[in-house]
Amino acid sequence: MTVVKLYANLRKLAGTKELSITGPTIGAVLNQLVRQHPPVGEVILENGGLRQHIVVTLNGQHMIDLETPVTEQDILAIFPPIAGG
Repeated sequence: MTVVKLYANLRKLAGTKELSITGPTIGAVLNQLVRQHPPVGEVILENGGLRQHIVVTLNGQHMIDLETPVTEQDILAIFPPIAGG
């Protein structure tokens, strides 16, 4: 299973900071995450894709292509937009 690390308000919405999810691609893992934790989907998804300011990293590398394959050894991190003032 791919390890999925959540940050900021996503942790509160999912009730955890880390999950293990099975899926062949980043997109499949994110879809499973949203099925398990629908409130997370409301924050990270828009019109069938990632919201503009959501950052997804795979093993520390910024990812844009949701069709990127993942393995059981991978770590996927999801960062929501951070507002400041």
